[in-house]
Amino acid sequence: MKPKIYRLKSNVSDYSSFIENCPDGQEDIAGRAMDRALYHHWQPFGEEYQPVTMELYANDYGRKNYQLDISGSTAPFYVLSERALEALSDIFLPRGQVLPIITASKRKKFWGYFPTNVLKGCFDKEKSIYKQWPNGLMIEHVVLIADNITDEYLFTIEEDIGRVFVTEKFKQRVEEAGLLAFTFPDHLVAETS
Repeated sequence: MKPKIYRLKSNVSDYSSFIENCPDGQEDIAGRAMDRALYHHWQPFGEEYQPVTMELYANDYGRKNYQLDISGSTAPFYVLSERALEALSDIFLPRGQVLPIITASKRKKFWGYFPTNVLKGCFDKEKSIYKQWPNGLMIEHVVLIADNITDEYLFTIEEDIGRVFVTEKFKQRVEEAGLLAFTFPDHLVAETS
């Protein structure tokens, strides 16, 4: 049986999301996170990291509130609620870096999260659709090799600087904890050899 693998995403239709309020002339956190993935192989941010200011944006219905536990608008840098971090600390902490961020929320605490758990040999170059660029691949459709997925919950692959993958077990843990704004619309193909 092929394992179900999903992209780590947030539901921006029904829930608010965070976007960085980035100063002019500075690279935004999503770009800096992709640079870390590409040039530093998903290594954690160093001492140069300064807390970024995140601004809350309305959902598709024009509503704006802090009733969310994840925002993926700045992926591969995510915003997680303290509730999500506590409920899934055994998953998030060993597989990534938790970083301070600044929000206007008075009651609910949020954190930045950058995954650092890179798996090798999972990208199926033969079955995936991509373009080769000087700095790496531009992947349009990813197919993963199931036999090489050695993590039970959350991982990245070295070939893809923008996607973070989660498993069916991760999805179950999110649902059991009742966390809001996580979405798993469709699963990816993970081929077995």
